[in-house]
Amino acid sequence: RGLELIQPGAKCSDIAKELNEVFLKHGLLEYRTFGYGHSFGTLCHYYGREAGLELREDIDTVLAENMVVSMEPMVTLPIGHPAAGGYREHDILVVKKDGAENITKFPFGPEKNIVKLNQ
Repeated sequence: RGLELIQPGAKCSDIAKELNEVFLKHGLLEYRTFGYGHSFGTLCHYYGREAGLELREDIDTVLAENMVVSMEPMVTLPIGHPAAGGYREHDILVVKKDGAENITKFPFGPEKNIVKLNQ
């Protein structure tokens, strides 16, 4: 759902609030570790937070065409939880006129991204 929300005119806080509802529906909101993404490029990662472009509830920046942002939802389930561990998707998106172009081109979903260790 997150990839669909990245489009011109979308407010960062609204994107975060909608994704919170998805996490809440699946009982995962309390295990979310931070925002859902941030700016990329010249003002990337650390500076993205300073510049006010992070996909969090307290950031009201409005996305515009040609911005580059990440979408990286993550959950971390604590030791003692039956499914303990963490999972994170990470895509880099270019905001386009009619949505977003995913330039990561990496397949997503647990079946593609979980490393199973021999026990």
